[in-house]
Amino acid sequence: MYYYKQKNQRIKKKMKLRKYIPVGFIILIIGLLLSCGDNKPLSEKKTVICTTNVIADAISNILPPDFEVKSLMGPGVDPHTYKSKTSEIKNMKNADVIVYNGIDFESNLIDAIEEIGKSGFVISLGDLVPKDRLRKTTDFGSAYDPHFWHDVNLFSTSVSIAGSQLSVKFPDSKNYIDSATNSYTKKLLETESYVRSEIAKIPSNARVLITAHDAFGYFGRSFGIEVKGIQGISTASDISIRGITELTDFIVSRGIPAIFVENSVSQKNIKSVIEGCQSKGLNLSIGGTLYSDGLGDTESGADTYIKMIRKNTNAIVGGLGK
Repeated sequence: MYYYKQKNQRIKKKMKLRKYIPVGFIILIIGLLLSCGDNKPLSEKKTVICTTNVIADAISNILPPDFEVKSLMGPGVDPHTYKSKTSEIKNMKNADVIVYNGIDFESNLIDAIEEIGKSGFVISLGDLVPKDRLRKTTDFGSAYDPHFWHDVNLFSTSVSIAGSQLSVKFPDSKNYIDSATNSYTKKLLETESYVRSEIAKIPSNARVLITAHDAFGYFGRSFGIEVKGIQGISTASDISIRGITELTDFIVSRGIPAIFVENSVSQKNIKSVIEGCQSKGLNLSIGGTLYSDGLGDTESGADTYIKMIRKNTNAIVGGLGK
């Protein structure tokens, strides 16, 4: 009897184990699935790194909201002299896409970007603009002026082509990207019309824009304004006393009422020009702050590309249309 009793107990114990082993196995599987689920969004999230916040704003407007669009340079950073950190280069290597201005604008990043482009997906917005629509220059590393985004129409063209390339890169998001690109470029062309109507308010003889460096040549060409910068295409270029004197003489002879500072450029040369004009009897005022090489912060009213273009336009009209 004792033998059969123990045998029955062993059988019951085995049955009990068989009953709970599947449950434990299921719990283990669920745990593994949950663990994988925590990592899945990170592995699937698409990352796009843009060199400037102007580019990042445009690209974020044409990609789905679950894409992560980052800008290397924040408000007030000068792209002409920007130097990246080792961690930023690493992040660029791990990104799904890199979008940069090109035309030697980010001169200290070009080598790294070109190296990454050998195996990664890289878009140069400047290279998407037809060469015959770029401004030629002789005082810059490139043969062309890189500040083409100040011509809203040119910028719209480059963003549109970039959108087409991104929809090929991400076929699952093609419909969204195509639709968003079409919608955003329409807004850009509406902005261009706004600028043109506002600039028309400035008397034709007063349409002369003097800025800290020669970043607004495309803006001037597009909207019929003569543009002169104290420094050349790059903020790294030198300005001589002779250059300051010649510009001062030009301003006085034309009776230009205002000069404009830039958010990412020192005002030192601006002050020199103002003092030079005052010594010759012209009370030259500061017409306002223009956003030349990047967007402003969230409180500036110029924290998106469209806002920046509108704010620059309003400042120019206010300063020259007096």
